[in-house]
Parts: sequence; C-alpha cells; structure tokens
Amino acid sequence: MNFFTYESPYRTGVFMDLTFLEYILPMVVILVLAIIIIHHRNLFQLSERRDRVFRLSVATVFLIIYASHYILRFRLYGFDTIILPFQLCSISMFLAIILLYTKNKVLYSFVLYTGVLGGIISLLTPIIGYDASYYRYYQFYIAHGLLILTPIYFTAVHNYYPTYKTTMISLYIFQGLIVFMGIFNYIYGTDFMFVFLDPSKIDKFPAIRYFGGIPYYIILGEIAVFTLFYTMYQIMKKLKPETLENQKEVIYETI
Repeated sequence: MNFFTYESPYRTGVFMDLTFLEYILPMVVILVLAIIIIHHRNLFQLSERRDRVFRLSVATVFLIIYASHYILRFRLYGFDTIILPFQLCSISMFLAIILLYTKNKVLYSFVLYTGVLGGIISLLTPIIGYDASYYRYYQFYIAHGLLILTPIYFTAVHNYYPTYKTTMISLYIFQGLIVFMGIFNYIYGTDFMFVFLDPSKIDKFPAIRYFGGIPYYIILGEIAVFTLFYTMYQIMKKLKPETLENQKEVIYETI
C-alpha cells in the first residue's frame, strides 16, 4: 500500500467505504476547533501580532495542503482537466487562502457562503474514494475543515459580517461561475460544479435523479442556492452584535 496513492476514484471506479469513526471524527474535531476559536477570540483580538502570525501560519499550511492535491494529481495525469481547480470548494479554498493573507471583506462573504455551506455539505456527503489509510483522506478533511473555520475565525476575531452589498456581490460571482462552468463543461465534456446537460453523466452522479434529473436539477439547485444565501444572510444578521449595528448607525448619521 502506498500512503500517497492518489488516483481519482472516478477514473478507477474504486470507492473505499469509511468507517463510522472515520466519518464522524473529523466533524467533531472541526466543531471543537470552532468552539475554541470563538471562546478564545480575545487572545487574537488583543494582539495584532498574534493574529497576524496565526493567520499567516494557517494560510501557509492551508496552501501546502491545497497545492499538494494538484501536485499529486499532476504527477499522475499531467495536463488533464482533472487537475483544474474548478469545483466550488476548490475555488472557495483558493479564495480562503487569499482571505487569510489579505483580510479582504468581499472574499470573506463569498467564502462564508460557498465555503461554509459547501464545506458542510462535503463533510456530510464525502466522496473521497480513500479511507484513513491514505493521504487523500487527511487532505480532504483538513482542507475542508480549514475552509469552514476560516470565515468563522474572521467573524469571531475580526467581527466580519456579510452586508447586503457583499452578499449580492457573492451571489453574482457564484452565478457567473455557474455560467462559466456550464460553458466549459459543454465544450470539454467535464462536470465541474455539477453543471451539465449530458444525460450520460447521471450514471456518474446517480443522486441527480432525486433532484428531478436533467435539466430540472439545475433549476432546483438554483432555488436551493438562493434559499441558502438568504437563510445564511438572515442568520448572520441576527448574530451580529448590537454594538456593531449602533456603530454603523453613528457612521451614517455622521455622513
């Protein structure tokens, strides 16, 4: 057995089942880390240097974990569409890394919506192909864990919250990605972000049948996206401290 075996299960047709512990333990660890971040947020709020060192360290680890996926795939497949980072979580991870380095608020909103929601869905329905005997298992869970924890950190430590404007910008970017991926998938026969109209793809993604099949699953998916964005925005709006709202009102009155 080679720990760094990294063939795509979609190419080999071999999908290893996870034990209950392999499935549930990563989610428990991520939840505990989120609680620790929220509970000890003052450690980073009171020290700009500590916050900076922590962010840059996590960003570097995240970048290494993220890049390793494509390096290992490139070693196997060379210049193949399979190495393109065009899945939603891959795009969100790349932006999350930039967010950790730059603290950009627009990137925060996009990562919050697509990263947290997409990351949670990925954890609940993992399609890894490998169990804990292989590096791919750890790469998957560490990358998705950091994707979820990054916007949580910025909310807890830096008091970042999505605004209506950044929410709409994130939604427009997401819709633009869907259009781009639809065109790209049509031209190259790929299935990034699951946006395709090729009936043969149902054999690869049988769950699509539960969403009305092609093309109706895309319509239901769009409804789900708008619902999730709206729900997340309302939740974050409720969680936003009144002090921040009051500060915002003072700024408006000053202007």
